[in-house]
Amino acid sequence: MSALRFRTHDLRALASTALHKAGLVEEEAALVAEILIDAEERGYDSQGVMRLPQYLGWAKAGEYRSPAVITVTRDAPSAIAVDGGHGWGHPVTVSVMRMCIERARKTGSCIGVASNAGHIGRLGYYVERAAEDEGIISILCCAGSISSPVMAPWGGLEARLSTNPIAFGFPYPGGAPVVVDVSTTQAAGGKVALATTTGRSIPDSWAFDAQGNPTTDPALARPPNGTMAPLGGHKGYALAVAVELLSAALAGDYPNAEDGMFIAAIDPAAVTTPEVFGRAVAALDSSVRSSAPRPGFDAPVLPGTGSAARRQRSRDNGVEVPAEVWQKVVEATAGLGLKAPDSM
Repeated sequence: MSALRFRTHDLRALASTALHKAGLVEEEAALVAEILIDAEERGYDSQGVMRLPQYLGWAKAGEYRSPAVITVTRDAPSAIAVDGGHGWGHPVTVSVMRMCIERARKTGSCIGVASNAGHIGRLGYYVERAAEDEGIISILCCAGSISSPVMAPWGGLEARLSTNPIAFGFPYPGGAPVVVDVSTTQAAGGKVALATTTGRSIPDSWAFDAQGNPTTDPALARPPNGTMAPLGGHKGYALAVAVELLSAALAGDYPNAEDGMFIAAIDPAAVTTPEVFGRAVAALDSSVRSSAPRPGFDAPVLPGTGSAARRQRSRDNGVEVPAEVWQKVVEATAGLGLKAPDSM
């Protein structure tokens, strides 16, 4: 599989311009592009530039509303429910996270639920920003729409649940934010899509075929040809159900026609001091790093450390995009009269 290397600021500019030309208002186009390329920089290519052709198709078809118009449907001092107005999920998520952070500064914590919003991209982006920019602990989970399930209930053959990811973000003044971002399937859906595009096989732990047998063929990893395997067997299935209840049922939107979200924001200053919490995170970091590494590893690190390091390397040296993915990006942006940037 061949690949081309690109400067990330060139990819960000292309994505922003293309999304704006395809129908997003300028501010939202820039935000979606930022989230796409941030994922690419951090090595999460299944949520990166490979998504751009899909997003442009949605934009040109008017799949989601831009600008997003958010309606507060229920309001309490430490809780809020909103309708995303069929808007792009990225600005809806940023808006609800901002509301929760503002309230958490007053009350100590706040939860928010959002319904009727589009795909939101990599969850880690939002909790990273809350931790790094605001010093806020946050939890974000997302239930995919009921129209596109990929995971079968544990012991079942037919898909009923989405990948239903969960993310946690913790501020760390002495280092990169501690970020946990996992799908409740064994692999993210975008990784299967990327394997399909590039013609690669997948590990046999990622999916089952239509008969319920493990498969390495990405074409058999999604309905109607198969299903994606839950993370850790029945444990991932149980987590996916919890995400469904928090992100869709709690928002009063089940079965949910669009993505549903649950957000929790916690101000550490409400229960301790930022200094005390920071020292605790540093102590945990030191404890983790003190463990002798297994063969093949340099050293154990907290979740989020590797992501931050990859982003810096990408900004310094560019990122590699598989040729098959890049060809689709070139075709999609050329249809908008844009010339894709040259590789490095």
